[in-house]
Amino acid sequence: MLQPTGPNSVEIRRAGAAGKLLLTGLLLAAGVTAAWVMLAAPESTTQAIDEAVLYQVDRGDFELAITERGEVESVGDVEIRSEVKNPAGSNGLSILKIVPEGAVVDAGEFLVQLDSAALEADRTIQKIAVNTAKAAEVEARNLFETSVIAKQEYQQGLFIQERQTIESEMFVAEEDLSRARDYLTYSNRLGAKGYVSEQQIEADEFAVEQAKKVLDAAKTKLMVLEDFTKAKMVKTLESDIAINEAKWGAAQNSYELEAQKLRDIEQQIASCTIVAPSAGVVKYSHVRDRGGQDDFIVEEGAVVRERQTIIRLPDLSTMRVEMKVNESLVQYVKAGMPALIRPIGVDGAVIRGVVERVNQYAEPSGWRKANVKEYMAYIRIEGDTTELRTGMTASVTIKSMFTPNVLQAPVQAVYSHGPDSYCFVARDGALVAQRVECGPTNDRFYVIQNGLDLADHVAVNPRKLLRFVSLPELPAEKAQQAVSTGVAEPEPTAERTAQAESTPAA
Repeated sequence: MLQPTGPNSVEIRRAGAAGKLLLTGLLLAAGVTAAWVMLAAPESTTQAIDEAVLYQVDRGDFELAITERGEVESVGDVEIRSEVKNPAGSNGLSILKIVPEGAVVDAGEFLVQLDSAALEADRTIQKIAVNTAKAAEVEARNLFETSVIAKQEYQQGLFIQERQTIESEMFVAEEDLSRARDYLTYSNRLGAKGYVSEQQIEADEFAVEQAKKVLDAAKTKLMVLEDFTKAKMVKTLESDIAINEAKWGAAQNSYELEAQKLRDIEQQIASCTIVAPSAGVVKYSHVRDRGGQDDFIVEEGAVVRERQTIIRLPDLSTMRVEMKVNESLVQYVKAGMPALIRPIGVDGAVIRGVVERVNQYAEPSGWRKANVKEYMAYIRIEGDTTELRTGMTASVTIKSMFTPNVLQAPVQAVYSHGPDSYCFVARDGALVAQRVECGPTNDRFYVIQNGLDLADHVAVNPRKLLRFVSLPELPAEKAQQAVSTGVAEPEPTAERTAQAESTPAA
């Protein structure tokens, strides 16, 4: 066949090539569309029903029972602590002797003997300090009493003696002055008759003036004694009294302080011997760290710090179980709920109990359970406690909820998709993803509040049936979360499937 030539022939060839490319593109698009439709469309409904493990939804009595293990404890424990202060430079005192654990003791019987050697050495040193302080106190008291006597001595003795001496001097001076005046008068008479010279008269006049000055000096001396010297001496003596009294008080306080230290040491030595304050059964108070490892073991040679509990004397008439409840279940545990207690080691024993309280704050957890929050619950034992012992492990079942005649579905049948829950329901030979509203669960069944009807058949293996159902699309963020979390419940095992195929627990 002849091919066209020239410019027109080139355009014809280009047009033919473009047509082939367009046809090829259309065919590819159609193929992709068909493949997408085949992939997007659910697989055979018959195959879905064949692969589904179905459960018929029914009504029944719903019971939520929480079972955990705990430790039996006495409510009225008497704690035996070390009342001895830690000696300087040490972490505590070692246990020299201790009564065996489990021993039955009466009030006043021996329990623990702590090492008191360091305290006895301190007592010897302190006795020396007390004697030294006592000597200082006696010396200060004597000084005080001496200063009081010195004041009395001056006021009632020395001052009067000095005043009498000065008064005696004044008396002599007055007598000398009177005699000098008499001599002068007599000399003047004789001088008038010419029997006494002028020199003699002048000598007698000098004697009179001298006697006056001696008398004035004595009067001044008496005035100084009464007005100044006495006041000064009294002030000085009173100051000595006050100073010595303060020193005596300080010495008394020092002595009393040292004596009190000695009494404290003697009391500490006495506290090293611990006796039972009441009757009971001895239980050692071991301490474990957050990781469950033994941090302190009560035994001979163990070091006990101040205020540390060594022994507990439980009151076996009032006992309870302390158990930890996971944060996912703590909302279902309330005070007053009934409980059944099964002590481990007491075959067949079932004891009645009641929830006393649940702590408001989570218990401290170690690094192994950093993300696990648990709350302590206290279950009071109301039945016979004669066979129980403190520290015994017990299984506790709390009857948290009982609702009669409610619609229920197995937990394996509920699939979480984004914020919603779905059940895959068999209808008209196909599986339909039905959104449901779930109530409480007991780990076997959900209470279905809305979305299912009585006698509906739901699949208990929804994760394996995802390709047979259509679920609403999720936003990118929630879709990623859905990929990460997957199905809310675990895949059904033979045991769970058997439970699902059975009637809901009454």
